[in-house]
This record gives sequence, C-alpha cells and structure tokens, in this order.
Amino acid sequence: MNETMVYADGFEKTFATAEEMLDFLSRRGKASEWIRKPIRALRLVPLEKEAGNLENGDEEMEEILKDTEKHTRLVLKVRGEAYPVRNCAIQTILGRAGIGGDGLRKLDLATYAKVVNCCLKAAKGECLIKIADGKVSAVHGGDAHDYSVLDMKAIFEMTSEYLHTNFKGSAYLEGSGTYDHSVMSAMWTLSGNQELLDTYRDALDRYGVSRKNLTPALRLTTSDVAASGVNLYPMLLTDGNNRTLSLGSPITLAHRNHSTILDYRNNLKEVYARYKDATERLAALLEIEIHNPVNCLRLLMKKLKIKAAIRNEVVEMYVAQNGEQACTAHDLYYAMNEAPFYAACQGFTGSQLLRMEENLTRALAMDWKEFDVYGAVKC
Repeated sequence: MNETMVYADGFEKTFATAEEMLDFLSRRGKASEWIRKPIRALRLVPLEKEAGNLENGDEEMEEILKDTEKHTRLVLKVRGEAYPVRNCAIQTILGRAGIGGDGLRKLDLATYAKVVNCCLKAAKGECLIKIADGKVSAVHGGDAHDYSVLDMKAIFEMTSEYLHTNFKGSAYLEGSGTYDHSVMSAMWTLSGNQELLDTYRDALDRYGVSRKNLTPALRLTTSDVAASGVNLYPMLLTDGNNRTLSLGSPITLAHRNHSTILDYRNNLKEVYARYKDATERLAALLEIEIHNPVNCLRLLMKKLKIKAAIRNEVVEMYVAQNGEQACTAHDLYYAMNEAPFYAACQGFTGSQLLRMEENLTRALAMDWKEFDVYGAVKC
C-alpha cells in the first residue's frame, strides 16, 4: 500500500534496507503524538454523528473518515476534540473501560458505544493516548507503571548498532523489515558468529542429519499499541536464507514498570547466551521419535490454532517430500515452520504472520508423544 495511505487501518509496508526503514520510522514519529487525559473524559461516538464536524473541507481527513467507515466506524471524543478510531485501538479502549467479552460484538454500534461510555465514566485515573496519522491507535494506562513509551526508531537504531559492534558480520536481512499499525519487525543475520550453532551442528552430526547453509539470525518485534512488548527472537535461516525457523526463547521487555531504552540495551546483552539455549531446545527434538507423522502434524498444528487449510498444505508438502514413515519431532518442526509461507500466500498480514510464528515455537516445549497417535483422526 502506498505510503500516502499510511492512515489506512490496513496499511502495511516492507523495507529493503535498514536506512529505508529508519527514515520511515522517523516520519512516523513526526506524524504521531501522545496525549494524557482523564479516562472518564473519553467518549466513543458513532462516526456518522461526528463526520460532518471532522471534515471541514480537509481532503486528507475525508479519506481518513472513509477508511474509518470501512473498519471501526467510531470516533473518540476527548474534551471537545474528536479523533477517528483505528482497529488496533479498540482493545486498549476496552481495557481502560474495564469491559470485554463476546457479547459486546453482538451489539449495534450505538448501543456498543453507550455501554463502553458508561464504563469509561466510572473509570479512575488517567490514560495515555497515541494519535498517529490522523487516528487514535491506542489508549494506554496513563502512569509509567502501566505503560512506558519505547520509541520504535530508537529501538531499531540501538539494535543495529549493538549487533554491528558485538556480532561481527551482522547485517540487516534485506526485505525483512515490516511495519503495520500494530507491530514493527526486522531481522539481522549473525553470519560472523557461526559458533552460536556449534551445539546444534554437533547434534545434527550425531543423528546423521544433513542441514546445509545454516545461518544464525535475530528478529526484533515491537509495538506501541499493546500488541507486543519489545521482543528479541533467536532465529535460524536455512537453504541460503530462503527458509526461516523460529527458535523460541524470546528475550522480552514489557512496556510497563518504568521500562527504558537502557533496559532494552541490557536485554541485548543476553542475546548470545539465549541463542545457545534456544538451539539446545531445537536439538532436543532430534531425540523424539514419531511413528505417525501425519497425525502428529495435524493434531499439533490444530492445538496451536493453525487454520485447517494451512495445516493441509503443510501436511501435503511434508508427505510429498518425506512420505509417511517414522521420523523425529525435529523433522516435523521444520515442516511446521512452512505454515507462515502458506499463510502469506493466503493474504495474512505481517502482524498475523508474526503471531503464527510465535505460536509455532510453543511446540518446542510440548509433549510430542501426546499427538503421535495411530489411526484416523478428526481435525
């Protein structure tokens, strides 16, 4: 989507270079503001009641309102000011109101706004509102104990500089950077630190498994709308960097308890040790023999809430390449990590793919034998 439409809820962009991403994040910072207000001063209003007051002949605002009409159809009023509401802001608004549940989704828009407003009126304390590119993107708790702002551009710059200084040969992975209004992500290769994979390569040799072109990598994800903390994920690139394997064991920093950029720098210092721990968990899968790989794949991915159509694609590809004979959990974990590729082909957004990738890493700590069952299974 063109950057001129960055206001759109569905906006998503990828970045070929680190410099391109930094420039973009700098512009986003200038197009954003944070305001602090009493929670009880907030009111949700259906867009149709406020659209006339917001347009004022402003062509850009007209486009913003058209996009809002396609999504939340809501405006947030704050003591005389009114702002269209972005999809990613809804959960944080409900959080400030102290309300949630499936029942809300069944209400018509006017009743929905009325119910939320009744709860907002009774709420105590202040909130911290993020307004970005013409819309409300989040409404956080107003105390630094509740929410700490960690600037995306500063996080990206510190990551790049730290890796350049402490991991020889580290480099931004071309095209890995993504941004939408929920989350920002980027990846760096750590090709100059092959010793990070020594334990894993030794395990592969013991089990006679051939894996070529292995490259350690690190993924950064962060969000300023409560979709994610600042997370560092050990990653593994295979097949000439064409295949990405998430190793789990993220190093996380939550946006609360007065967190600062210095806390994040301390987390960066843990990358080396955490990477080695993560590869040990992956290597442990080599010891788990699976006798019914198709059933195990289907049942485990269902447990991880991977959609049926994607599960079927993964299983079909695995059987085509390997057949249905006994294997190891290690083989199946590699296969499962093809799921984000198929999801991307189905139009999943960048943030949805990241959540899927994160869910898949849960398999590293699960009991694979529980899913290694014989016979027909219903999935």
